Amino acid sequence: MTMNRCAPVARRLTRFAAIVALCVLFPSVARAEAAITDSTSLDLTLTTKAELKLKLTETIVVPFLRGEGAMTSGNNVKLKLGAEATPVTAGCFAEATWTPIAFLQLVVGASAGSGWNIPIADGLRINEREGSHDAELTGGAFDGLVWSAKAGGAAQADLAAFWPGDWHHLVFRTYHVIWYRALTSAAADESWLYENDAGENRNGWNYYANFLLGYQPPAKLRLVGLLVEVDRYLYAEKDGELWGDDLGRWVFGVMGNYEITPRLSATLLIQARTMRTFTDETEDYGFYQDRRLAGDGSRHLEFYRVAATVSLRLR
Repeated sequence: MTMNRCAPVARRLTRFAAIVALCVLFPSVARAEAAITDSTSLDLTLTTKAELKLKLTETIVVPFLRGEGAMTSGNNVKLKLGAEATPVTAGCFAEATWTPIAFLQLVVGASAGSGWNIPIADGLRINEREGSHDAELTGGAFDGLVWSAKAGGAAQADLAAFWPGDWHHLVFRTYHVIWYRALTSAAADESWLYENDAGENRNGWNYYANFLLGYQPPAKLRLVGLLVEVDRYLYAEKDGELWGDDLGRWVFGVMGNYEITPRLSATLLIQARTMRTFTDETEDYGFYQDRRLAGDGSRHLEFYRVAATVSLRLR
């Protein structure tokens, strides 16, 4: 069987499996199968930090517990299944989102991935102290699986719901999740690196949230807005406050999304982030746990990156 023939078969099997699962969990959706929609998208992201990510996503939307009023007429369960890859990692993910009312969404999801290392970037490493204050990155390609599970929700609002009009779409959305992430080859007290990050991850619970305030004009420029993100480690770490392990990491950005064609769009995001401020004596230490904050909660703001994403709806 050729690749051209395999792709539609795979999509049909994915759609069928998702519908079966949803119908088992929520029998009432069986009556609405005619209204089920599905789509496939491909996203390519490039940044000024020499990052590159390719993501393929299959999205299936099933009407569920829809009512007659404006607040419940769009109720649904949305299932996303996908795969993503960077030059040093590869993984897969699944996410289910239930919209029980127009302004609220409940989300659960999971992901898994692994990585390898190249001369200019590390995909997966154990980060250990070496000597007095240096760091040593150990571990080879595919040395363990990074997996995660999350649960949370989002609240959203659109001014046009209260003040109808094409030019009145001032939107707000806030998203919050608690998630557990771990590297299977890492011990509980070991730090590790994934996707060429700073190597300060530990197996344990994390909190992530974002806040979007945007405007959606009736034009090719589909969205302009402000995006604020924060993530924080929730696992207990002895003396972690000395190097700021307990501090939230904030990212502030301005963004815009432009519709090139009905199937093709581009998003530009310019970001700054908070960084911990360490003492002059310790800021150059290689192992991050040996650095010491210059003061209680000491942080500064710096430019982070420019990120561009091109999204193509395949069908």
